[in-house]
Order: sequence, then structure tokens, then C-alpha cells
Amino acid sequence: MLHECLTGTPLFRAGDDDMVVCFLGRLVLEKGLDVFSDAIDAARTKGVALRVLAIGDGPARGYFEERLPDAIFTGQLTGDELATALASSDVFFNPSITETFGNVTLEAMACGLPVVAAAASGATSLVHDGVTGSLSTPGDIDAFATALAGYQRDPELRKRHGEAGLAFAKTMDWDEINAAVMHLYERVIERRRRV
Repeated sequence: MLHECLTGTPLFRAGDDDMVVCFLGRLVLEKGLDVFSDAIDAARTKGVALRVLAIGDGPARGYFEERLPDAIFTGQLTGDELATALASSDVFFNPSITETFGNVTLEAMACGLPVVAAAASGATSLVHDGVTGSLSTPGDIDAFATALAGYQRDPELRKRHGEAGLAFAKTMDWDEINAAVMHLYERVIERRRRV
């Protein structure tokens, strides 16, 4: 399919059946680059036709490029370039378990992308499993691959979840975002008290 960017110019061309899976974030190992790469490999073994678009930069870029040699690496993008790259994707995949809020997830949702993510802080307050995306147990390679396969095989599901994510993203403002972060801190404090 031909992916159109916000200006109507395609960022790149993928194969007719290829689904573009996006990673957005700092390229550091703690963002789950190994889990992302392993899940991409597992999805491909399930017959999923996909391309990877990696947006971001960081000290683990060499590792990520070695693990995904056919991926497109853009480096760090901002503003219209970032929006164009996200709009050139079909699915956002975020395996990270280290996010506090998940700003990159919300940015992807604001571009109408369904989200495949780890059921961890930073995603659980944004992604509604089965509505705006798919949440899986952190590190569950097969579950991530299965979710990606589902989106590749069912473009209508991908569209519905992307539209639901966009609708949700439109409800978020800084008061909502700050409240979500405060709620997360309150949950962490409460858990610490119980220990």
C-alpha cells in the first residue's frame, strides 16, 4: 500500500501487503528494543508481511540497525516531520515497560494508529485493549507477534482501533495528562505502603 504523509507525499513505499510497524522513542535498550526485534521476527515467522519504521536516535541505534537491517531509520524527528513519519505507519508498537506516561503512545494515537503495547505503566492509562489497540504481558513475544498478525490480516480492525485511538487522543489535554501521571504516582506510593 502507498502510505501518504500529511502533505500528500509518501515518506516511502511498502509492498502491497506490507504493514508498516513503527517504533518511536529514544534508541536505548531499556525501551525494549530486544523485545521489539524478537516480536518482529516472530510475526514474520507467522507470515506477517511488514516493514519497520524506527523513529528516534540514541546509543543503541547500532544494535537496533543490526537486529533489523531492513528497517527504515529516520533518526530523531520533530514537528511536521514526526507527524509525517507517524502518518506513514499502520501500527505503533511499544514494548517498553519504563514509560511513566507514554507520550509517544499518545502521539501515535493522535495520528490514528492502533497501538500494540506492553500492559505496563505508560500504556495502560492510554490504550484500551481491544478498542484502541492490543495490550500484552510485558515481554510476551508471541502475544505481540499475534497482535501484529491480527492487524496485518484485518485492515478494518486496524482502521477501527486507529479511529478509536484518535477519538481518545482528542479528549486529552494537559490537565488530563497531568492527572494521569499523578494517578500513577499515587498507585506507586500506595503499593510501597503495602510492602
